[in-house]
Amino acid sequence: MSFLIHEYDIRFMKLAKEVSKFSDFKQTKMGAVITYKKELISVGYNSEKSNPMQEKFNHYRNFEHPENSKSKIHAEISAISKLPWYVYENDFQMKNACIYVFREHKCNHNLALSLPCPACMAAIKANHIGRIVYTIEDGIKEIKLA
Repeated sequence: MSFLIHEYDIRFMKLAKEVSKFSDFKQTKMGAVITYKKELISVGYNSEKSNPMQEKFNHYRNFEHPENSKSKIHAEISAISKLPWYVYENDFQMKNACIYVFREHKCNHNLALSLPCPACMAAIKANHIGRIVYTIEDGIKEIKLA
């Protein structure tokens, strides 16, 4: 199935890139943007800080020694944890939501794979987000969940 890139996809991916600059990760800086019906509703970036939601979903990552894993927050879970209250109060149909995930290589600033890890994928599915757009080495790709 082919993926048709829309102008709004490019706009939100650029915003995810800008958000990634707030990351305090030394190795990889990632940004995520969540939209609902093409309107921005949340942003997030990976951080050295821990987060209970990240800890909750980390069991999907199948660590060999989970007690040694740090629950540093990933960009996707950061954005999900910042969803505004009105999303839940008004029963938004999150199948109409999209999460954009951006990552680039630290050394050469080329795009890098930002496919959500198993923990982030579980969080995205648990929140019923219908579409994921993420960077790959030579562009962007999408996954439709709804």
